[in-house]
Amino acid sequence: MAGFEVVVPRDVQKQIRSIPLPWRARIERGIDLLGYNPFLGEKMQGKFEGKRKIRVWPYRIFYYIYKQDKRVLVVEIQHRGSAGYK
Repeated sequence: MAGFEVVVPRDVQKQIRSIPLPWRARIERGIDLLGYNPFLGEKMQGKFEGKRKIRVWPYRIFYYIYKQDKRVLVVEIQHRGSAGYK
């Protein structure tokens, strides 16, 4: 059983549906993994502090961890070339 509840809002679900099938399955597996180990991803810095990301090539999954609620909130999925965090 997963230790954390993973919340994927409707707008993020819509982003997932727009991704081509071969990568969509990988992204869904990556999101599922967050329920077991949300600390898997890298901490972000600067104006993105508090947010984390995991790489599911060629995409990035951005999320927040709420430890007290044991909840992970997926906030965005972007192709690595269009992710504006660099």
